[in-house]
Amino acid sequence: MEPTYFYFFVLPLAALIVFLVALVLYLARKEESLYVRELRKLRKMLMSGKIDKKAFERMRNRLKEESIFTEELESLYALLHDKTINQNAYVRIRELLEKAFRQRVDALSDYT
Repeated sequence: MEPTYFYFFVLPLAALIVFLVALVLYLARKEESLYVRELRKLRKMLMSGKIDKKAFERMRNRLKEESIFTEELESLYALLHDKTINQNAYVRIRELLEKAFRQRVDALSDYT
């Protein structure tokens, strides 16, 4: 193998591979869920002393309930979009989900 092959073929390919791996790692980190990002912020606040442990637990539980609610609404909208359910059923089920969410959040605030 001549040195010119190495400089003009192997090195650019190696640079391309390094760039693609860095891009994949960047995108994987970027696609973290909102729940994970917000939980990380809460942990930083707890460690810095801005909030106490009781407030951290209350906010973490509220965040978890919100993420569950969001996932349920997205799946419900997907059913509407796929025409598995009609508009009236979507509205009724969404109202039930909102009512259940409010009850769970109220139960969390009563608990702590």
